[in-house]
Amino acid sequence: MPRWSPESSGACDDRTRSALGYLPAPGSIRPADRGGGLAITRLSDLVRRSPGEGEGDKKAAPISFARMDTLLGPSAQLAAEPPPRGEAAAPQGVVSYDLAQHEMAKVLEAASRGEAGSVGGLRRAVAGMVQGLATSDDLLVLAQATGDTHLDLPRHMVNVAIFAMKIGRGIGYREDELPWLALAACLHDVGMVIVPRRVLEKREPLTPDEMAVIRQHPEQGFRILQTLGPEFEWLANVALQHHEREDGSGYPRGLAGDQIHEYAKIVGVADVYEALCHHRPYRPMSAPMDVVRELISGERRRFPDRILKGFIRGLSAFPVGSQVRLNSMEVGRVVATNPALPLRPVVEILQGSEEGGSGPSRRVDLATNTLLYIVGSYSGKVAA
Repeated sequence: MPRWSPESSGACDDRTRSALGYLPAPGSIRPADRGGGLAITRLSDLVRRSPGEGEGDKKAAPISFARMDTLLGPSAQLAAEPPPRGEAAAPQGVVSYDLAQHEMAKVLEAASRGEAGSVGGLRRAVAGMVQGLATSDDLLVLAQATGDTHLDLPRHMVNVAIFAMKIGRGIGYREDELPWLALAACLHDVGMVIVPRRVLEKREPLTPDEMAVIRQHPEQGFRILQTLGPEFEWLANVALQHHEREDGSGYPRGLAGDQIHEYAKIVGVADVYEALCHHRPYRPMSAPMDVVRELISGERRRFPDRILKGFIRGLSAFPVGSQVRLNSMEVGRVVATNPALPLRPVVEILQGSEEGGSGPSRRVDLATNTLLYIVGSYSGKVAA
């Protein structure tokens, strides 16, 4: 994700800016004429035309791709190795999660050569994730799990797809729409193959040239996904627009409102949420509850109310099965969510406070118990 340079200022703190797409534009870059945008909002409204018609695309510099072994980091071997086999009792969604990362690595390998290759395997993995999310929050727990401080691009893109599906459900999308939304989310950052690994993992402020390279990834993703043919040009449009914002403050073309595909708006929110909930070399992660608060308060102008309401309804900061620490210092497991109050789920107490030791297991509905609240996620082992 792009980062905010220390010289910039604004209402959000530095850690939040780092994933919200706030990048000072190089002096030579201007938002494109908004009249060239695509007035499309859903899959049924797709218009198959390039938003780059005209001299802008004709003068585009050749794509310079990073080597895949430096780009993918720990996922560099995924494209060559078979996906991990799940245990016999592993839920379908969990197995599909591993398969989707494997397929994403193959797509990125093809993208490093300037083409999208085949997305057939990815479509099958996405279908499995849709079915998995319909029956449990196991995938959501996996997507929110914290990892190393590096950027694992295939995992990031699959996580964004999971979050996008939850947002889509919150908006009211039909079940048969979710695989298409998830496919677009999986492929949204395919243009990041132009960014060298050393830039993605740089701890210091980015140079103007490095920022300019990062800002090119939506358009490069558009060009790569166009190689799939006219049937999938809508995927290219979503990749192009996922950093556009409702108020026109995004990039690369400064589109606003109905000029932005609704899938791109959903992916934009999911992308920010995923980035902030995970470690990056240049900043620590934020707690999911803090990210939710930021998105529904500080970013209202940059994302439409419809999408933010779907985010609140569909994407709990604390999914069923996740462990949390309460203000009482007790540790609990989330057993049910409260859609109207996403930060106050139903919790089963697993471990007592440090002062009081373990006590009898009990359930607490934080929506009705106002004395208790969640102070953060818990990743340690729970005493028996």
